Formats: sequence, structure tokens, C-alpha cells
Amino acid sequence: VSKVLNNHGGASKATQARVHEIAKRLNYSPNIVAKSLKVNKTKTLGLVVSDSSHSFFGAVIKGAQEEAAQLGYNIILANTNRDKENEKEAINTLIGKRIDGLLLASSRLTQRSDIRYLDSLNIPYVFLIRRSEDKKAPFVGNDNIAGSKAIVDHLIKTGSSRIHFLNMDKASTSSADRLKGYTAALKDNGIKYDPSLVYNTKPDIQEGYTVIRNILESGQRMEALFCGCDILGIGAMEAILEYGLKIPKDVRVCGYDDIEFAAYLRRPLTTMRQPKQSIGVKGIENLVARVEGIDDKQNVVVLKSELVVREST
Repeated sequence: VSKVLNNHGGASKATQARVHEIAKRLNYSPNIVAKSLKVNKTKTLGLVVSDSSHSFFGAVIKGAQEEAAQLGYNIILANTNRDKENEKEAINTLIGKRIDGLLLASSRLTQRSDIRYLDSLNIPYVFLIRRSEDKKAPFVGNDNIAGSKAIVDHLIKTGSSRIHFLNMDKASTSSADRLKGYTAALKDNGIKYDPSLVYNTKPDIQEGYTVIRNILESGQRMEALFCGCDILGIGAMEAILEYGLKIPKDVRVCGYDDIEFAAYLRRPLTTMRQPKQSIGVKGIENLVARVEGIDDKQNVVVLKSELVVREST
């Protein structure tokens, strides 16, 4: 019976069929915990997500779960609500469940001191979407610098020279990289960087609305706006339209990520499409390679994004 259920051979097809039929009738399933004590593997991976309610993460989670199943692994999902201490608590809980490896999606544990903590856990881990400050740390995501630069290049080459940038909070490495892309595009096009046009806030619709509403009410002239994520762009566009301005006639707006709703807004949003599902798939591939000790794994996997031009520009 053990050989049949563990696919080790040594039994006739008739015996295999009989064992599987009885197991199904008895609703038998292997005791994964007991099995893990023997083989020192649970075939379970932890996926820690900064905010699972954020529409961006749905495709990432889907890609990760489907690829894990293909490779014979299960996933336990944990949500941190963008809080660093919650993230550490979630990781410690997952470690207690004897996971074999850990995926960190948009992690807050990106400082070099955090790498020492993760290394002390003695299990493989891979960062998704948001890289660590330690550029040698395992990472799968898109090129935020190149993606941001392409967005701003698009705005400049289609007629805008004064470009506000509503970026995510400064603590995020993705935010820092998108600022680098923004400034690089300005420099390449001979436009002086003006820090008074750059704002930082948490990725939230209400925050996007509030910051842009305040800018407009202060009397600042706005002709183009690049938002560090689509969520900010949704709130920003609502503030612009509510203020009586037209998009794109008066203000042209871009986002980043291409979340599902971006194409269905009152003014469909021009954005940079991240390969979200592929990030989940490649993250699992990379992590499983580490769990199984495969030598030719890549330490850093950077996937291409795609500029999607819609009615907002």
C-alpha cells in the first residue's frame, strides 16, 4: 500500500487500482506532518503578501499557486497589511508549520539587517516584486527603473515637459527605483529635475485623491502626472475630474502595474504592465530550485514590463 500511494512501483496495475479505489472510498489522505518527519520535507511553501486585498496581487498569487501545484507543492498564504512586525510574526508562524521555503511579495524586510534575520531562519527565500537593498538577495520582479523611464519618456515625447510624480512611500525599494527611472528620463530629454513636483505617499486610492486634490487647490499648474502605481492613479484621476479638469486635455495621467480595473475607469489609464502572473510562476520555480538544491538557479530574475497606452494620455 505504501509503495502504491508513494508511486514507488512494485505492484501490479490491478493491485494499484484496488489500493486507490479503497483509499478514495475511505477518504484517505497522507499525513503530511508525519511524512515530513521522515523525509524532512513538507512540500509546503509560505507566501507572504503585503496586502492580499490589493488587486495587483491576485495574478501573482494565482501564478504562484498553479506553478507550485505543478511541481507538487502546496502554498500557505499569509497577509501582513504592509506592516513589518506583522510580516515577521507571519514568517515565524509559517516556520512553525515546517514550510520548506518562503516567498516574500512586496516585503518590508528589505534592509540589510533584515537579510541577516532571514538568513538566520535557515530556509530558502525569494523576494517578489520588491527587491532587497542587498542586490545579491534572491529576487524575481520587473525592472522598475526601465519601466518608470519608459513611462516618462512616453509623456515627454508626446508633448509634456512639466511632469508631477506621485510616488509610493520612500521606504520602498520599488519607489526608489521608479524615482531613478523618472529622473533618468528627464535627464535624457534635457529637462531639469524639480523636486517640488515629486510627492510620496502610501499606495492607497484615498491617498492618491487627497494628495492631488491638495496640489490642485494650492494653485499649482499640472499638465502631466505619473503615479507610482495604478491605485494612486485611480484616486488622482478622481481628484482631477472632480476639480473640473479634463483628462487628458488638461492633465495627462499615467500609472504603473496595469491592475485589472485600469482599463475600465472613466478614463482608461495609460500604465506599465507588470507580468504579474509570470512573477508568481518564476518565483516558485526559483524557490523550488533552492529547496531542492538545484545548482543552476538564477539569483536575480528581472522580467520585462510593457507600456500600455490608453485614453488618459
